Amino acid sequence: MANKRTWLIGLSVLLGVAILTVWIWPSSPELPRRPGYLRIAPPDLSPVSLHQLAAPNSLPYDFSVHGSASWEGRPETGWGDIVYPWCRGRLQLTYKAVDGQLAELIDDAHKLAFKHSVVADGIAQKLYINPESRVYAVMFQLQGNAASAVQFFATDSTQHFIRGAAYVYAEPNADSLAPVNAFFEAEVIRFLESLEWGEVKTPSSFPDSHDSQSDGDMHNASRVKGSKN
Repeated sequence: MANKRTWLIGLSVLLGVAILTVWIWPSSPELPRRPGYLRIAPPDLSPVSLHQLAAPNSLPYDFSVHGSASWEGRPETGWGDIVYPWCRGRLQLTYKAVDGQLAELIDDAHKLAFKHSVVADGIAQKLYINPESRVYAVMFQLQGNAASAVQFFATDSTQHFIRGAAYVYAEPNADSLAPVNAFFEAEVIRFLESLEWGEVKTPSSFPDSHDSQSDGDMHNASRVKGSKN
């Protein structure tokens, strides 16, 4: 009987010590959580022709755009913004007739893209060539927190030259804007694959004032034929 009483006393002491240990044991620090971002995705809409959005016969080119887009034209021929309300973004387009100045126009497009090299971690270039449609283009992908992560220019080499730069009205953050930047990359590829040239309109100037970029370093150029990487 005494052994049983001793065993019960010992068990009670052990349980008491266990409870006390759990009660006074320091709580483990919370592990830091990775920052989360709201899920951003474009609405599921079919592509439309840019000519459907712009004033009749106002553009010397045409291509397909996402169904959520709208067009804000400018006084200069072929200039305007393709607006995407769902991401507060827009793709600014400028146009000029080549008029024997192709080398200068290409050089200017590169300079405007590489203005962002101060902020960008690097720039990848993708070359797009479609001789049947007379489309020769380069897409610039700017890594890091650049103000404009996707830019491009396209030409038929003799008459038309378009330049575009994508902007999002939000603080530049490569992580939170990754889905939007991926959308603009796909949208530019859509442009180039569907691009058709029209009649040359009245030539317009091509000033830097339309551009609001700021990144740079030219690295990692990769060549593409058609739309392949």
